[in-house]
Amino acid sequence: MRLSTNSLYQKNTQSILNTNSKWQKSGLHLATGKKILTPSDDPMGAAQSLILKQAQAQNEQFQATRESTEKTLSRQDTLLSEINTVLQSIQETLVYAANETLNEENRLDIANKLQGLKDQLFSLANSKDTNGNYIFAGKKNDAPPFIKNESGEITYIGGSTSINVLIDDSREVSASFTGIEVFMTDANVKNADGSPAESNIFVSIDYALDALKADLNYDDEKSVDAFREGLSKARNGVDNSFSNISTLRAEGGSVLAEVNRLITLGKTLDIEFQTQISQFEDVDWYDAISEYAILQANLQAAQYTFMTMQSMSLFQMK
Repeated sequence: MRLSTNSLYQKNTQSILNTNSKWQKSGLHLATGKKILTPSDDPMGAAQSLILKQAQAQNEQFQATRESTEKTLSRQDTLLSEINTVLQSIQETLVYAANETLNEENRLDIANKLQGLKDQLFSLANSKDTNGNYIFAGKKNDAPPFIKNESGEITYIGGSTSINVLIDDSREVSASFTGIEVFMTDANVKNADGSPAESNIFVSIDYALDALKADLNYDDEKSVDAFREGLSKARNGVDNSFSNISTLRAEGGSVLAEVNRLITLGKTLDIEFQTQISQFEDVDWYDAISEYAILQANLQAAQYTFMTMQSMSLFQMK
């Protein structure tokens, strides 16, 4: 069988080109640290890596929601704690206000103190989260949920439903309570006559303010009864609100603990996803360096052989 000069030339050239292509690709593996540069490098590995990346992306989305929810719930818990602290001050003030030996000036001083505490509650009720949204406004969180008219009456205009968020595949939680739930809850404390205590904390305080600012005539039984009734309704309403907020803090704390647990789990999952993806995609540095060196040596040998063969008579074109 006779080999033409041209066919030998083309065969050796193609061999050098193929070896060079493999060597350059091996260099890319080293440069990128990835053994899968295109799906054709490892179709099965590429498919498995894609599935893992999709699961990792979903986990990252949940993590972002959890972390945002954790901040809101933590902020809410701090606010509820502050609200209960204010309510405790109101409770103590109302006990002192019931002392019927106080004169009119004393009662007005107490009324001013209660007004200041009411203003604190109003400010807390319109608190925002770190994103500038009103926490106790429900789904209408772009505007203050509580407004005050000229007479000092406070009204809730926020949303009636809370914002729910998905923190896992099948777990949805409320990111915060509405103003209705916090400041206007159903009564679980009774008045002396057995009727439900006032459910609106602001109205409860107003009962005390009205009683303290009214003219109290100890010679007038109706005047005294009205004073006592006003303070009693105020105390029962405040006690009701204090109990309610304590319950809400427990509920919110339970959700916060669950969110924190899922955040920790999500971080662990992210590490596991990254490890598995790395097993499919990342190069084995020992093998990659060895392959690169071998291909480089093969390429140099092929080039040297080709140059040597060019000097043989078979390649001398005449």
